[in-house]
Amino acid sequence: MDKLSSSLRIGEKIGIGFALVGLLLAGVIWHYHQTLRSVVEDYQQLQRIFEVRKSLAVEIEIEMAAARDAEKSFLLLHQERFADAVDRHLQAMHEKVGALAQVDQQSQQTAAQLQTLMTVYQQRFTAVADAWRAMGLDENSGIQGAFRQKIHRLHELSAQYSVDGLLTVLLQIRRSEKDLALRQEATYRDRVRRLIADFRQRVEASELPPAARQKLLAELATYSRSFETYAESALKPGYSGGGRGPFRDAAQRIEAILHSHYVPELETNVLKLRRREKDFLLRGDESYPPMVVEIARTIRAQIGESALAEADKAQLLALLRDYQRSFLVLVSQRASIVALTAEMNAAADQVAPLIEANVAQANQTMSSRAREIDEDAQASVRLGLIVTISTLLLAVVLALGITARIVRPVRHMAGVLDDLAYGTPTGHVPTVPGGRNEINAMGESLNTLLDHRASFLGWWKASMDELGARRAMLDSQNEAERDEATLELRAASIVKVQKLNAIRGRLLQHAHTLAGAGRRLSAAGSLPAADGKLLEHSAQAIESLLDVVAVEEDA
Repeated sequence: MDKLSSSLRIGEKIGIGFALVGLLLAGVIWHYHQTLRSVVEDYQQLQRIFEVRKSLAVEIEIEMAAARDAEKSFLLLHQERFADAVDRHLQAMHEKVGALAQVDQQSQQTAAQLQTLMTVYQQRFTAVADAWRAMGLDENSGIQGAFRQKIHRLHELSAQYSVDGLLTVLLQIRRSEKDLALRQEATYRDRVRRLIADFRQRVEASELPPAARQKLLAELATYSRSFETYAESALKPGYSGGGRGPFRDAAQRIEAILHSHYVPELETNVLKLRRREKDFLLRGDESYPPMVVEIARTIRAQIGESALAEADKAQLLALLRDYQRSFLVLVSQRASIVALTAEMNAAADQVAPLIEANVAQANQTMSSRAREIDEDAQASVRLGLIVTISTLLLAVVLALGITARIVRPVRHMAGVLDDLAYGTPTGHVPTVPGGRNEINAMGESLNTLLDHRASFLGWWKASMDELGARRAMLDSQNEAERDEATLELRAASIVKVQKLNAIRGRLLQHAHTLAGAGRRLSAAGSLPAADGKLLEHSAQAIESLLDVVAVEEDA
């Protein structure tokens, strides 16, 4: 550590100290900004994810509601444009669910479930729509159109066999005819005339086959003519014909023609059949199909028991059979539609709770993530405080360390200088060889001064001792004093030689240093190569001369 400290100048130490403190403070500020940015980004990301999930959930819910509305309109009005609207809304839902899957992992799982439910719902709706298309979107298409044509034809034919009104009028004519024979009053003749006119109008307005109408009108004309002859005879006094005559045969022929085109209550039962059919289509109640079957059975029995021609019976029965078969197929198809609709509704009913669960999950995730962000922010704040305090403590330690590295050598040098000024120095200032520190350079200079002072004082003392020994030798009175003075002179000379050898050693050290500096300067190019060599050779020559001097002194 001392070596490292001595290799740095005081300004460098202070600069490095401030730089370290600045870096630490910059690190604290950077950590603070990173924490702040991280918290802000986390909140922004969380807000963005939450808003996207919530927005997509609302849009999916809106599209699903629109699809359900279009579905209900299709089931109610049976129009293709509503089926197309359902497909459009479901396609939009698929796109939004795909966007939801890109938000996060939880949304991806929810989107997968939504896709499954939507696929099931779409398949069920397609099946329901196809079933309705097969059954008939209106009264003229599909199964409805098929049996409607049959029942309309049956209804048209039933009108041809609805002669109840004509039979009633004919019975009234026959009764009035009998009353005329019994009472012989002109009132009954006039009534028969009115009833004949009414019967003629009814025949002309009826839906009987044209041939039957012509035949009836011809027979009615025959009856009218013969009745007039009979009425004239019956109104004469003393008539006793008993009500017999050609008019009676014509009336019987008219009755036979009517009975050949008569099925009792056929039109009424056909209307009952249509009523129960409409009730089923309107309400979907399963009690109506058996009623339709029972009415059809009654009509079938009535046709079989009637006096119609076999060809007419076969035509009516075939129409009734085709109608019943088509109606039962429609009943079966409607049951299938009800089952498919239930499955479709079950799939659709699961979508809304799943969307609501996704929104609730997003809210929960946001709350949980917000708590985590708050905890991370608090941990970062605590870490920032710890780093700040550590930075301040380290700054104090660096300041104290740099100050101690500067003050301690100065204080030591001050003590040595005090000893040098007021006493005898007892030691040197600790230094590091080759150090760049100004304090280290001052210590080296002071140590050199101390060495020079010590050398000077030692040389001066040795010279004084030598001078004293020479004076004692000159002042000696006998041999013993001269020998003692010689020994003192020899000792003083030895001390001077030692001092000279010490000086030579330092000179050798300086020469060696000069030679190394010359080589380094020459290698670095700081001096011309010739000057570097000259400096190196001069230092080597000084070393050689000092070696020679040392040899001669040793000799």
